[in-house]
Amino acid sequence: MDLTTLLPPWLIWFLVGIGLAFLELFLPGFIILFFGMGCVVVAGALLAWDLSLAQQVLLFIVSSVVALLLLRKWLQKVFLGVSADRQTTAFDDFPRGQFVPVVKTITPVAHGRIQYRGTTWYAAADETIEAGRTVEILRFADQSRQIFFVRKTHPS
Repeated sequence: MDLTTLLPPWLIWFLVGIGLAFLELFLPGFIILFFGMGCVVVAGALLAWDLSLAQQVLLFIVSSVVALLLLRKWLQKVFLGVSADRQTTAFDDFPRGQFVPVVKTITPVAHGRIQYRGTTWYAAADETIEAGRTVEILRFADQSRQIFFVRKTHPS
């Protein structure tokens, strides 16, 4: 019994394509999916025409590259959504205006720590703020979403 009668070439290409599509779920980069698309294109072409191995490989390369160039940006928007590394005022979970305690002294040259939602976060400020004081969260520091920029609150 020959392997091509048990598993025809179109089925092999199709199964490899599906396997690569599932592999994309576990790997970063959003590229492997397009090689899976190339495999599926070759599987479809093999159902319609009898192609040599060289033609199959050439069709795989061309269809994978074309899919990568034409569909990657669009599919990234669909599946990955909007990047959260931009400073926006529409960030729903941002604690702007929250008053929190300082756990570790904050200085202009060294980050300190604040207590927020049951854990400590890095914090930066333009002035020295001692541990035990209450501060107000103003924004994220620099381009980070893990360091808050805070200011002292006035004693009441």
